[in-house]
Amino acid sequence: MLRRLSTLALAFFTLSAAADPVDDALLGKVGSGTMTESVAALTDLLAANPDDDRTRLALGMLKIIKTGESTSQWFYRYGVGNPTKNVSMFVFPMLASVPSNPEPEQLSIKDIDIFMKSWMADLAEAEMVLTKIKDGNIRLDVDIAKLRLDLNGDGVASDREMTGRAFFDVLWRGPADEDPTFIIGADRADAEWLIAYCHIFMAFGELYLAHDFSDMFERTGHVFFPNTDTPFDFIKGRNVFDPMGAGVDIADIIAAFHLMRFEVDEPERMEAARQHFLRAIGHSRIMWVHAMGETDNHREWLPNPEQDGVMQGMAITADRIKLWHDLLADTEAALNGTKLLRFWRGDGSKGINLRKFFEEPQTFDLILWIQGTAARDYLEEGELTRDFLWRDFERAFGNEPFRYIFYVN
Repeated sequence: MLRRLSTLALAFFTLSAAADPVDDALLGKVGSGTMTESVAALTDLLAANPDDDRTRLALGMLKIIKTGESTSQWFYRYGVGNPTKNVSMFVFPMLASVPSNPEPEQLSIKDIDIFMKSWMADLAEAEMVLTKIKDGNIRLDVDIAKLRLDLNGDGVASDREMTGRAFFDVLWRGPADEDPTFIIGADRADAEWLIAYCHIFMAFGELYLAHDFSDMFERTGHVFFPNTDTPFDFIKGRNVFDPMGAGVDIADIIAAFHLMRFEVDEPERMEAARQHFLRAIGHSRIMWVHAMGETDNHREWLPNPEQDGVMQGMAITADRIKLWHDLLADTEAALNGTKLLRFWRGDGSKGINLRKFFEEPQTFDLILWIQGTAARDYLEEGELTRDFLWRDFERAFGNEPFRYIFYVN
């Protein structure tokens, strides 16, 4: 009897020692399994062990993912996509994973601004966590498909809301036959990848907040939000020009394009956006330094040419890496104004000073930019960005260059 008790006690302590609180947090085994509780648990772990970069990487990663969860909850709160669910899932597939809200709250343009500022603040917190990582040999195995989300904000992270199943629902429009799994071995290069994306997202947030979208929202916001605060409420409820019965009035789509003219009401945010883009480029370069220095081959998210990646069909070769650095260099030069973007009209002697575009912003008119006349005050003579860079990029990366841009950042 004593021997049996001793064996049970040894087994208990062995299991307790083997338990990994970081893995438990990542897999939603903390509290009721919500992302909020997982982030809180990792925050406490890091406070108790401030030199633990593995915990720091897990916390930064979850904080970024939680911004996606918060976005989904916000979408649900205001019923995004409800009016055009059948159509929007083809244009914006992730909307299909957001449950339909039968009683969406009323949304104003101020509500959107408040959300954007909160979303950017959350990204800044995640970036701050990740930039403190010092360990060059850090490794964290994460089953991305098993992360638990609360997509509708009901306080429950259900099995159906695990990232893998939600992703499966979006792509294949139905439940997965079995629990999907997608394990990556996150490392120092991936930390830089995440930081770069934080800056890219914050840059787009700054670009949005720099401009006034109120007129477009009040006149066409009902296409995606069923309960908008608008002085044009009288046009809701009946679609006259909807030949396919999809819930979208063609007149609203035409109006949306017509209204893509946005006044600049916070010009300082344009320069903030430029700085975020520049920081993203810097962290992308650091990412490649770490990636190229790796000698292992363990579930690589972003492999060097000697490694195998977990993403099928996304080969990384030395030539592709070189071309990516060329793209970074030209983009950085354009953002700093040391090179000009080649202008698509005229005789080719002038280019667009992109730095001036950010530092001296004017009303943005999409149609006039496509036509070319909106570029007048930014046209200069000088050294232009590399000829045929995009053509070479397409040749090197096949027929899916934008997929690689998203993948590599």
